[in-house]
Amino acid sequence: MPKFLIFIIICIQSSISFAQYYDTLPKGVRLISTRFIQSEVSSSYNQSQSESPYTYQINTDIENLEDIDNEFVQDALKVFEEYPEAYSKLSLGNHKIDADAEVNVDVYAFGYGITNRVTAYIGLPIYKADVHVNYKQTKNNSNQEVAETLQKLYGDDWAQTLGNAMENFYNLDDTTIQSGIVNSLGYEELGDWSGNGVGDVELGVMYNFSRTSRYGFMATTGLVLPTGYVDDPDIIQDIGFGDGQLDAFLEFGGGIFLRDNIVFNAWTRYTYQFESEKELRVPYSNEISLSDEKDTFNEKLGNKVDVGFDTEFFITDWLKFQPGFIYKYTEKAKYESKNKKANEYLANNTDSESQSIKLLTQLSSVNLFKRDKFVLPAQINFSIQKMVRGRNTAKVDLIELDFRMFF
Repeated sequence: MPKFLIFIIICIQSSISFAQYYDTLPKGVRLISTRFIQSEVSSSYNQSQSESPYTYQINTDIENLEDIDNEFVQDALKVFEEYPEAYSKLSLGNHKIDADAEVNVDVYAFGYGITNRVTAYIGLPIYKADVHVNYKQTKNNSNQEVAETLQKLYGDDWAQTLGNAMENFYNLDDTTIQSGIVNSLGYEELGDWSGNGVGDVELGVMYNFSRTSRYGFMATTGLVLPTGYVDDPDIIQDIGFGDGQLDAFLEFGGGIFLRDNIVFNAWTRYTYQFESEKELRVPYSNEISLSDEKDTFNEKLGNKVDVGFDTEFFITDWLKFQPGFIYKYTEKAKYESKNKKANEYLANNTDSESQSIKLLTQLSSVNLFKRDKFVLPAQINFSIQKMVRGRNTAKVDLIELDFRMFF
């Protein structure tokens, strides 16, 4: 997405398992789950998998100015072409916008055991996000250097006129940048942003098609509905709570008892993202995604593959630890419109992947309830998820607290 803060969608993936991964709810049993997720985002992984602070760089050296697909800019550059020494030094400076975000999500889920092997569920996320933005000029423009080159190396009157004009050309500072963003490009004012609202709702059906005393397998299928707030093309610093199109997914996984108190689980989920029509900004180049022009694009976000595995260590009937690993991959997005260059710019570096480790601790009264030793079957899960590697993705670390009650 052409934003210095791309949308952050914390996947619901509402696990409604009763005990092991592959277990579904007994027939007629209901589950209510309340899940609190907290995350702070201040950095991202680039194409080369290097982590860097979450920034939007505006580099206006001559190489990038030449790539800007704007008639006014290109006509301005042509004025200097007959003076190559001055032309090569043209620059409006380098500018950096730093950003960080605090994202909190409350996920409310409800599950129902249709049969002993089939469970239906719905997950509703509620987002609250705060984005903080800071501007800094990292390199001044080259006006004075270009003016001196024109006046000293070239003796004709036009070179002297251009040199005098460059000496009086204004410098791009934060006030000028803000004015340009609002008045020239048509964005809302750049600054801190806060938002809250519903995210994309997930509907799913889980089917346990094989279960023994030592292992089991389960398949889950469902839809993710486009109910969440989507990035506004007129706001640079907002965060979307959804990606604006229907998704369909299929998940398959299972678990096996390695010992009486150790269970190994593995699963994979494939998500197909349907096409949708969206109004987006037409970027000037791969380097400069800001633009004064909008257009309607047919957007096909990349399909996703998630793979995970974990091991459950049961310390007692009511306490377990569960370390795990999660891998996520998203294919490159595709854009279709009358502007072929913009289609390429928007799709650039949209494929992504990430690797995260997760540690979960669970307190459960389910087994105690089955033996009439506790009055209520419930679970409390606390987990920490840390991204350890990524490419073209925000570095999202999560802290989660999940309370589940069965009745």
